[in-house]
Amino acid sequence: MAGESGKLSKEQLREDEFVEWIMDAVEYVKERSQLFSYGVVAVVLAILLINYLVESRDTASVEATILLGDFMMAEQSGQIAEATRIGEQLVSAYSGSPAAAQGTVFLANIHYAEGRFAEAKTLYQKYMNNYEPVDILAYAAQSGLGSCLEAEGQLLEAAKHYESYAAQESGSIRGAMALIEAARVFGALGDRDKQKSLLEEISTNFEQYPIAGQARSILAML
Repeated sequence: MAGESGKLSKEQLREDEFVEWIMDAVEYVKERSQLFSYGVVAVVLAILLINYLVESRDTASVEATILLGDFMMAEQSGQIAEATRIGEQLVSAYSGSPAAAQGTVFLANIHYAEGRFAEAKTLYQKYMNNYEPVDILAYAAQSGLGSCLEAEGQLLEAAKHYESYAAQESGSIRGAMALIEAARVFGALGDRDKQKSLLEEISTNFEQYPIAGQARSILAML
């Protein structure tokens, strides 16, 4: 959780690596869905789990990781109701685990896609409040919060949220991505001066990234 310090134990490192493997495996299958059935992937996951179960004595961590795999497989196969059920179980029963951290953001994404913005915001905020932020998950949670505000019609609040997050991530590509979102929303609000200012900041300070060219292209159209 946030605020914890010190080195990760071998068990925690092994769990993080395993969770990452599950995500990669599901993405691999998603990209090649015409070649693989989800039944085949379930077998592959089961084989890997055997080794993990043999080495791990932390039953709760194992169960959480298994649930994350089940959750992702259900979501990728279009079983949204089942994915939601599993995700809610993962988030509530195994809070604090790396698997639950990822499940929290993924479940929020499902709520957002289904138009349940209040539930999505609660989960995005839960991740930010209770877990040590991991770059890609933290960006997903922060951008998810902004997207919920936009969907609810709170455009000014969304623009300020993106801008605030960009300040937290100053100098990073995540900061640049948040700035371009802020510029987009300020543009939607009709604040062209603010929009141009943010786009110019991106084009000047992030020349090493393609996003600088994107900012300049938008500026050329204003």
